[in-house]
Amino acid sequence: MASEILKLTAQIVMSHVSMTELTPAQLMDEVKEIYGLLVSLEGAVAGPESEAGMRRPRKPRKVKMAMSDEARSVQAVEGPAVGDPDYLDFMEHREG
Repeated sequence: MASEILKLTAQIVMSHVSMTELTPAQLMDEVKEIYGLLVSLEGAVAGPESEAGMRRPRKPRKVKMAMSDEARSVQAVEGPAVGDPDYLDFMEHREG
C-alpha cells in the first residue's frame, strides 16, 4: 500500500505544482505534507473497519420539504406551450 500512497502523493503534488510555482524547499514540504496526510487517512479508513467488521451503509434519511404558499402559486402558473407562436416568438427574440 505504501507504493500506492507514493503514487497518489506524486500525482497530487504534480497537479499542484503545475498550477503553482514552488521553491525546492516548498516542494519537499509539500511532498512530506501530502504523504503524511495520505498515510493518516489510510489509518483512519482501515482502523474502524477492522474493529467493527463490515458495517452496513446507512440508509439516506427522507426529508419532507415544506413548500411556501408563494412557491405553490409560482408552480401553479402555466407558461405557453412549446409549440405556441408566442413561445416561439419569445425564443427568437431573447438575448443570450
